Amino acid sequence: MKQRIRSAAVAAILQVRQHKAEDAIVLSCDPRSGSTWLSEVLSASTPSAVIWEPFHRDHVPQIRDIGFAWRQYIPPEADWPEAERLLRKILSGGLINEWTSWASPVADYIKAERLIVKCCRANGFLPWMVRKVAFNRRPIHFLRHPFAITASQIKMGNFDTSGMGADLNRGRYSSDLAESAAYIRGLETPEEKIVGMWCRTQKTALEDEVTEACVTRMYYETLSLFPEQEIERLFAGWGESVPENALAQVQKASRMTQEQSLLENPEDQVSKWRTKFSDRQIERMCRVLKDFDIEIYGEDPMPKTTHFISRE
Repeated sequence: MKQRIRSAAVAAILQVRQHKAEDAIVLSCDPRSGSTWLSEVLSASTPSAVIWEPFHRDHVPQIRDIGFAWRQYIPPEADWPEAERLLRKILSGGLINEWTSWASPVADYIKAERLIVKCCRANGFLPWMVRKVAFNRRPIHFLRHPFAITASQIKMGNFDTSGMGADLNRGRYSSDLAESAAYIRGLETPEEKIVGMWCRTQKTALEDEVTEACVTRMYYETLSLFPEQEIERLFAGWGESVPENALAQVQKASRMTQEQSLLENPEDQVSKWRTKFSDRQIERMCRVLKDFDIEIYGEDPMPKTTHFISRE
């Protein structure tokens, strides 16, 4: 009851505030990618409030009702008016419940100058989203090595691959990805299937030139090793200077971090997935990346990106 009253209050506040969809900061990420850490940095930077995982089928029935899959794919040029209306409602703070509003105090919604929409389930339609909404601040496409995500999901134990087959058939446009669905079903191990789903979800966003031009692509690994420089790069893309409290927050571990080694040993943190898999497992996961023609990640813990910064 208390949480329902709280979420109703947040909904009323946001209805009065009348945020615009174009003003939202979208953080498009993966489960277990370190995105909560980045969302907390963003929340500390400017008066902001978080809209938490609004594309979650179990917690946001409106998403389920229009037929979204867990990792919904929407072709970049698709015309789906119902989904677009719901997207704009989410981005403007018009779809609030106990789940979507839990991550920020009520006071933050009152003071918020902008909303941070953190979504682990939007990568499959990120190219469509950036075509439908003219964002005033470039959305963040936040990536982490798929092998690290796989290790973390397996450790958490709540990302069971047994239901993956059904989800591959779920959602509008699933027939567009029939080939990748058949490929993932043919994989033998949970780690291969998780990597395969990561590739299927990310492929269009990684290859789409419009997305490349419209988003700021960030990497967990470079953010861990070079936090200040990466935060500066993010705000520079928005044409803004970095608030001091953002730099202070980036030195703190996220509330979702299970191990507090992130800040003390960032090099170990970004490569520790290598201790969770055998050489044979890594070889098989690398084969999945190759079969999807994805080159940004591989055996090396670091991404193949031009955004490297040397430590001096």
